[in-house]
Amino acid sequence: MSRPRTAAIAAALLAGTALLTGCGSGFGAQTSKAYAPADGVMGESGPVKVLNALVVAPEDGTEGVVSMTVVNRGTGNERLTGLTSDKGTVELTGDRTLAPGKAVAFTAGSRLSATIRDLQAKPGEEIGLELTFAGTKPIRLRTLVVPAAGPYASITAAPEETPTPSPSVSPSATTSPTATGSPTETSASASPTPTTS
Repeated sequence: MSRPRTAAIAAALLAGTALLTGCGSGFGAQTSKAYAPADGVMGESGPVKVLNALVVAPEDGTEGVVSMTVVNRGTGNERLTGLTSDKGTVELTGDRTLAPGKAVAFTAGSRLSATIRDLQAKPGEEIGLELTFAGTKPIRLRTLVVPAAGPYASITAAPEETPTPSPSVSPSATTSPTATGSPTETSASASPTPTTS
């Protein structure tokens, strides 16, 4: 064999080996994983699918808003029983029923919303979320905290609910007869009790 022909065969064998090695990664190769063309992540459990999950927070804030879409692809109602985070306390508000064949958007002021109080992560850092359901296994996600700027500028946390004091009724002094005939104070009556002699 001639030297150029031997070199060409060796080069072809090396190229073929390199190509075949890429196929050896099996069915779990990165190219077979779901691709989320967005800033957030996705996950699923049974008929429930979470799309574009992320947390929006201001640079110097201690609260963040969970932004995501939850889809119930099943034939019956599902119920979100909880949402927790490893970086703060989650406050869920709204109707947690997930109707079949419907998508529920989570954002500030939506029908169902989640705010993370005492947030211990800043924009650019990773955060864990866990969604639990009545009839489906939990969905655990690792996602990012993104700054409340650009396309996320309008997503801000709702003010924390503070208990409002209920109006109090001040007691009024009334007199009533006692065994000794001296008046005593009570708050049960709004007007004096008449006495007879």
